[in-house]
Amino acid sequence: MHIYLRYLFLLLAGESLAQPYPPVHFGMTTTTRFATRIPKTAQLLTTAEPGQIRILVYGQSISRQDWWLEVRSFLKQRYPKVTITMVNRAIGGFSSERLKQMVENDVMAFYPDLILLHDYGNQPDYEQIIRSIRSRTTAEVAIQTDHVAVGQNDAWHDQHSSVWLPALCDTYGLALIDVRTAWKAYLAKHRLAASALLTDAVHLNGHGNYLMAEIVKRYFNTLPVTAMTTELEPSAGVSILKPGRDFTLRNHTLRLRVTGNRIDVRWKDSAAHPSAVTLTIDGQEPSASVGCFYHTRPAREPEGSFPTHIGQLLTLRLAGQLQPEDWTLILTDVDSLRQEVRFRLHGSRTGPDGSGSSDSLFTSGSGRIVIEPQDWFRRNNPGDFGQFNWLKPGDTLQWNVLSMCHDTIIPAAGHMQTLVQGIVNGEHVLTLAGQALTDLREIRVYRPPLPE
Repeated sequence: MHIYLRYLFLLLAGESLAQPYPPVHFGMTTTTRFATRIPKTAQLLTTAEPGQIRILVYGQSISRQDWWLEVRSFLKQRYPKVTITMVNRAIGGFSSERLKQMVENDVMAFYPDLILLHDYGNQPDYEQIIRSIRSRTTAEVAIQTDHVAVGQNDAWHDQHSSVWLPALCDTYGLALIDVRTAWKAYLAKHRLAASALLTDAVHLNGHGNYLMAEIVKRYFNTLPVTAMTTELEPSAGVSILKPGRDFTLRNHTLRLRVTGNRIDVRWKDSAAHPSAVTLTIDGQEPSASVGCFYHTRPAREPEGSFPTHIGQLLTLRLAGQLQPEDWTLILTDVDSLRQEVRFRLHGSRTGPDGSGSSDSLFTSGSGRIVIEPQDWFRRNNPGDFGQFNWLKPGDTLQWNVLSMCHDTIIPAAGHMQTLVQGIVNGEHVLTLAGQALTDLREIRVYRPPLPE
């Protein structure tokens, strides 16, 4: 229906002109694989005392579209007592065979409580993404099925959305948001062609973004609004340890056996000791652990879009004796026909750290940066990412190496603080020392469900 006629219809019906799109009626749409699969998220959103939750939107271009902003606004209005940190790290064009390279660093650094995930690509790499998430974080995951596009293999997407993805969710205990069934019902009810909700063959226009947001919001509406408990209860993957019940201080020192890869502490509201607490993991300062560090995405400009050019470095591996540091990679030669680049590397604290080529394994002189041939952004076929030009000699890529752990920490009264994150998902001995430990309210230990 033409937009003018739709406005006229709404006016005659006495409805608001603020919403120019036909409403969504979900009918028999099932949500059985949603609320029961994200119990920790439900608790974090509804605990009686003010809390916080981290939500990550991840995938490719469909996940980057504006629908997620409406979902974020909806959640903040629905749960005003909760600090909701919802970020989008989806990468346009990165279907599963590319996204699998990014997921460990992208997701591990943020360590979300919930991930909204949609991605295209082959199914084995899709499952590898799930395994990476489940072995490196305790994040609950809600999978979104494919919407209806134009010119796609409908039979494959139907099978992928109605059979393979639900089976994947059952295997790994993931929540499911059945976008495809609701999308088809909406098109049929309002006699719309798939193209009416798209700007091209696949990407969403305003109408499509509206529908996607309404579908996702429908699933969140199945969660309770009022407080479920006065405090967060233990849930799969997160152990909550209390002083006097689970551990005892001796001479302002705590030695505790834990299993997992992240440890948070929460202090009493009336914490009165501002002095530092020192900590070790397995007898060493956390800063000695490679896993405590992560890197930002290599980019041509700080806070710039990612990626912007062919030949760009997508990811890398950290090794050796790490430290917080800014890194710059300078392109010295570019061969776009052979899809190869040469470069030199410089660290803000390390200094000049070697040179190499994209066609072979590179280990920096300090041993801190490792780049493999598959870490570079190339075209798999001539038409890939046609909107991107190649980098040129003299272009620079920059990233930061940052720590997710603390060797010492100053207690923040009433707040949760992360002590360590990113260590090996296994058994550890945590040792804390300091007078401020008398103000300790609880310790949370996060144990991902899959082994690394």
